[in-house]
Amino acid sequence: MIKAEIWHEILYDNTKSVVLERDFEGQKIRWNPTFWDFSRYYGFQPQVHQPYRPQTKGKVESGIKYVKRFLRGKVFVSLEHLNQCLLDWLLRKADYRVHGTTHRRPIEMFEEEKELLLSHWGKPPYIIQDRVIRHVAKDCLVSFQTNRYSVPHRFVGKQVEVQSDNDFIRIYHQGELIALHPRLEGKYQVRSERAHYQGIFNHRQPESRFYLAQNGQEEVEVRDLAFYERLVEGGSR
Repeated sequence: MIKAEIWHEILYDNTKSVVLERDFEGQKIRWNPTFWDFSRYYGFQPQVHQPYRPQTKGKVESGIKYVKRFLRGKVFVSLEHLNQCLLDWLLRKADYRVHGTTHRRPIEMFEEEKELLLSHWGKPPYIIQDRVIRHVAKDCLVSFQTNRYSVPHRFVGKQVEVQSDNDFIRIYHQGELIALHPRLEGKYQVRSERAHYQGIFNHRQPESRFYLAQNGQEEVEVRDLAFYERLVEGGSR
């Protein structure tokens, strides 16, 4: 006998990060594909409440206002710093305050309910990455969010996929990782690898001021070959 799989259910508002479209009765729902993949990854079944029925929403907005009061007037150096400060505040203060609706401390209720919760321990965090398609310019650089990153020169003119998270830029060609760069924080900067330009001087071409990218929409400057010589001599910047 096959044991039926048990799914936890979580109720959500009809925000666009969860639901893209739905009918009023809730029979037909078009889920946000990233959110749906997230729910499958952690093994829960999302449900959405009936529009214009606040009784099913609980006090979600009140919780947001509560956290905003903690954030007010504070400065954080990074997302990791913010998360650590928020966790300390929850464990030291918020969990021990008497809740205005339940009239109990959250830490006490958690002890009663924690066995009903779905554990995520042992599962790597779900990573949301930006993915865009780019064509490699003749200077071996790929543009992404105002900055440019180098790839090996043999991929000039080819289509690549750029993936990003908080720390790194990964560039793929036909599923193969061809370049990995620390993500640039500023704007209009260049991150290059010396090895990406090795051997490029064996393929000198007539100089031209501009070329039109293969998508026919973006004009990208082509630099003099002295630019590549400086990259090979000086390495990444």
